[in-house]
Amino acid sequence: MQTRKSIVFIFILGLFLKYFNSEAQESQMKFGAYVDSYYAYDFSEPAANQRPYVTQYDKHNEFNINHGWIQGAYDSERVRASLAIQTGTYPANNYGAEPLMARFIYEAYAGYKLTKNGWLDVGVFGGHFGYESALSLDRELLSPALATEYTPYYQSGIRYTHDLSEKTQFRAVVVNGWQNIQETNNNKSVGIAIDHQASEQLFLSYGNYYGKDVSTLGDNVWRLHNNALLKWTPTDQFYAVGIVDWTLQEDPDSEDNVWATFYTLITSYELTKSWEINGRYEYVTDNDEILINGAGIGFGQSIVSLSLNYNPIDNATIRIEPKWYGGPSTYSFSSETAFVLQGGLAIRIE
Repeated sequence: MQTRKSIVFIFILGLFLKYFNSEAQESQMKFGAYVDSYYAYDFSEPAANQRPYVTQYDKHNEFNINHGWIQGAYDSERVRASLAIQTGTYPANNYGAEPLMARFIYEAYAGYKLTKNGWLDVGVFGGHFGYESALSLDRELLSPALATEYTPYYQSGIRYTHDLSEKTQFRAVVVNGWQNIQETNNNKSVGIAIDHQASEQLFLSYGNYYGKDVSTLGDNVWRLHNNALLKWTPTDQFYAVGIVDWTLQEDPDSEDNVWATFYTLITSYELTKSWEINGRYEYVTDNDEILINGAGIGFGQSIVSLSLNYNPIDNATIRIEPKWYGGPSTYSFSSETAFVLQGGLAIRIE
């Protein structure tokens, strides 16, 4: 009943926002809304209907709202700002350690244009590196890769963005930590990222993060993360993205460092203007469980996902996604393979 009320509320709100935006086309203030609903069936039948390892689409055999938000944004020549308030299972899982009021913040920042091509933003904003968005509407597949799930969806601090040219953008951040709004220690973390459109067919990106964080292995241990990706678009209908995430971290119990790696390959093929079929292969190794809790036996998985997408309009998509898990670590702690079938509807109103 609560889920149904949330859907009705967001749709009605969206109609009002659409009206206000059309009435104020000359205004620098804009409003928007987003809703991502889903159903997932995990054939491993996890206990308490809770799927392991994932923070999005994590409820088994249950209709629910993964993510919904409403947003107000201001954008002028020198000043910009955004505030978005959220609900759903996504913020419940990813923001659970934050103070109660902070859990409702999807985005809250103000920015000033320091130079002709450079913006400084302060507040809560999305992660500065990586390929997949926190929003399913902006991803090829319904669900995110584990590399996306276990690197920052959001950060809190200062972000500087500079367009070095029409093809190259540079970003730098100073943030409170790996993925947190409230500071968890007295240390700050830093990171940079650079995107480069080398040609019409080739896009390159690199990002990193360094800081001392509260980790599963101990408090205030240093962590260095690197993310590199290459997107190849040989035709208008097809492209492929290769992504490598590599995390090196201090082990407080030994002189050796520990590490985790994520290899991700995403392909997309446009069948028609409204239909797409997308695939993803992941190979994940985290034997020391620095990012993924493998119940003390380490974590290693090969994951294959397919997503059939129907896009009736630019800002809406309906998806069905089968997903296979297999590997040396158990997915459900009772078998080494698992199969999940899930579907979702996402709509953004601007």
